Amino acid sequence: MKVIAAINGLVSSDVAALYALRYAALFDYTLCLLHVENHTDRKEEVEMSMATAEEAASHYGVKTERVFLIGKPDKAIVEYLALHRTDTIFCSTRVRTKKRFFQNSLSEKLSRLSLPANLAIVRVAHVNAVFATDSILLPIREDRLSAQKFAFFGSIAKAFAAATEIYSIHLTDRRRLAAIDTHTAKIHFQKINTRLSHYVNTMKLLDIPLTIKHALTGEEVDQILHHLARHDFQLMIIGGRMLSSFSGFFREKPIERLFWHTPVNTIAFYARDKK
Repeated sequence: MKVIAAINGLVSSDVAALYALRYAALFDYTLCLLHVENHTDRKEEVEMSMATAEEAASHYGVKTERVFLIGKPDKAIVEYLALHRTDTIFCSTRVRTKKRFFQNSLSEKLSRLSLPANLAIVRVAHVNAVFATDSILLPIREDRLSAQKFAFFGSIAKAFAAATEIYSIHLTDRRRLAAIDTHTAKIHFQKINTRLSHYVNTMKLLDIPLTIKHALTGEEVDQILHHLARHDFQLMIIGGRMLSSFSGFFREKPIERLFWHTPVNTIAFYARDKK
């Protein structure tokens, strides 16, 4: 089984490759350092990035391989995935103009496809955070947590021996938010905790510290950013489809807004196609 790190020679892809490496080391998978040749990236920088990843992999006993593809990037990667059993492909984001992280990018194109592998899109806010990750945040809507997303979240936490937090966000309008009383909110939160209890038990078995916190809000992205600003997380994992809808015509997608303003490294996780 392979874990793919898409390499383009930029620092952001170097960091994404380190997340891929720690994930691969946890399961004893081969780390595939993959590049689709194009006129934008300099080959010598790509090869230097691959060499750096290979050196890091040697310290974890992870087998690596280099793969160079040609053609349209998304199509070339899909064709490669069809021929090689792959668990997850890690792909970094580039900072683009007009605050558009995904528009016409490889990560956006891959996120729109039905892939036979998981997709982890990495937004790097702090390069050195990958070396000191001891607290990871997973925001969800109430109890909406898929087994695939939880498995990835738990795996990354185990790979870094990090403590974790599930941040359960309850969307409501201002009128209802003003009217709700503390007792009603507490009962609602307790019901959510009960429905999430099997995830808590799983983390206990994995020896991963987990806490669950709640928030009532009408602005999902603002609430997440506020929570990140008040706590010391080094990594956040979000479901790729949780924040993928348009918030308004001619406005940023919520996931783009979150990626643009996040003060911590963030991984948007897209589960593999179930077919």
